Amino acid sequence: MIISIDGRIIAPEAATISVLDRGLLYGDGLFEVLRTWRGVAVTLDDHLARLHASAEALALRVPGELPTWVRAAISAAVAAGGSTTPGATGDHRVRVIVTRGPGPLGARLADLGPGRAIAIVEPLPAQPAELAVATVEWPVPRRARGHKTLAYLDHVVARELAAAAGADEAIRLDDAGHVVEAATATLFVVTAGAVTTPPLTAGILPGITRARVLALCAAEGIAARERRLALAELRAADEIFATSALRGVVPITRLDGEPRASGPVTFRVADAYTRAMTAAL
Repeated sequence: MIISIDGRIIAPEAATISVLDRGLLYGDGLFEVLRTWRGVAVTLDDHLARLHASAEALALRVPGELPTWVRAAISAAVAAGGSTTPGATGDHRVRVIVTRGPGPLGARLADLGPGRAIAIVEPLPAQPAELAVATVEWPVPRRARGHKTLAYLDHVVARELAAAAGADEAIRLDDAGHVVEAATATLFVVTAGAVTTPPLTAGILPGITRARVLALCAAEGIAARERRLALAELRAADEIFATSALRGVVPITRLDGEPRASGPVTFRVADAYTRAMTAAL
């Protein structure tokens, strides 16, 4: 594992931040997670662009050197060579964190920052070939929707509820009962050959992989649309798949304990995504 704080590589046991940092006290910060492909962080610029967009919306100061610091941490991890992690793929998982920084407990945002910029690079575990999902009674909250903030406990609880139901991921609904997203992934359904995913206006994270999949559908001649999804539509779909930066495109083969088929459209999209990532190397 390689850890960089403000551009300085630090041993994991010595990597610390202040207990007064608002990232710790309030979850006041942002993060991004991505993977390398054959040692290359293909989507890094996209993830940093999303981080900057959220930072602007939340008045969070991001160090201008952040891209350089992250790339240096990735290079250090790649240079370190092989991994002893069981099931490691040879690639790396990259987590980028920017906190608001330390300050008085009652301080206004304008009086704080810049905070700490952290990059954690570690071996990428083998990713699942399929997923089981469960609908959980844990609606997506209205606060901070569309931003990947450090206040992430809500997503963690949803995923734990899914695990308790014997699933890998949670299906999360809004207050009206519409399907919004998974705990750590974007959801797509396939009906009569057409792909549908909830719109950004539903409050979902503007997923980097989600955007690429929609573009790939257009390139592959697969009809794709964004609209609200009722839970009944999810259950009636011909195929369901999930997307995320680490997993890519993964078929959902079990929903609330019932088996689901992994179909041809999901396979086409997954294959196109893998080809696009490797072509960008």
